[in-house]
Amino acid sequence: MTATRDFRGTFAVLKALLTPYAPRLHAAADTETFYMLDGEYVPDFKRAMRFGGVQIRRAHVAFHLLPIYSHPELLGSTSDALKKRMQGRSCFNFVRPERELLVELSALVDAGFGLYERLGWVK
Repeated sequence: MTATRDFRGTFAVLKALLTPYAPRLHAAADTETFYMLDGEYVPDFKRAMRFGGVQIRRAHVAFHLLPIYSHPELLGSTSDALKKRMQGRSCFNFVRPERELLVELSALVDAGFGLYERLGWVK
């Protein structure tokens, strides 16, 4: 199996973590290699609030989860294994899906969406 094929499968699995929330968000990008969801326009920030996305890069698949950028307390009980995947403040890099980490990442996505709901950044 080629690296590209692995990345496409990883991309699909990571994208599936976001798709349940898509009906209440806005797709800013939806291609074979890049998927990004935005929340509502927030006048205080003068832009739509990015929520999360997935992107195939040269050496990995990046999973962006913006609620943890603005609210790092969401990472409170995150495992060391998932933290090792972090690059920067809101990006996780994967070369293949890992079930345990995906379960944990899914819970983070859900917590982030709940936060955006409370802040009024999603409909």
